[in-house]
Amino acid sequence: MEMHVHPFAVHFPIALIVLALLFDWGRWFFDRDRLLSAGFWSGTTPILIVAMLGAGVAVVSGLSAEDLAVKVGISQTLIDQHELAAFLAAGGLAILTFWRISLRGAFPASYRYIYLVLLLFVVCVVGYGAYVGGLMVYGHGVPFKALP
Repeated sequence: MEMHVHPFAVHFPIALIVLALLFDWGRWFFDRDRLLSAGFWSGTTPILIVAMLGAGVAVVSGLSAEDLAVKVGISQTLIDQHELAAFLAAGGLAILTFWRISLRGAFPASYRYIYLVLLLFVVCVVGYGAYVGGLMVYGHGVPFKALP
């Protein structure tokens, strides 16, 4: 039996992205100065790095799983929506991660709102992509219909 990696690969980066959002928003809400002065290892930068690497694995495994979805008759529109959400989320996560790395974790006060809103946007896009992925699995039976 062929092992499908995508269903296993997606959950870890999703959890880490949401965790980074909760930590950064919580840090900003409870102690604004700590968000701005957080060092590389005391901020969410390591979480974002691991999430970005995991998102890369999820995207690559999703591209290989696309053939499976086509075989069981999933509409190309649904696949395209899921794929677009994945690319937007992975790209947005990469931008935010490299931004955090370049600033060594700390933020200038004028950019904190932009960062927090962009991180919220990435989490919303991830949520939409997860919804469409769940619709393909639970609504249409991918990958269960294709398993031997």
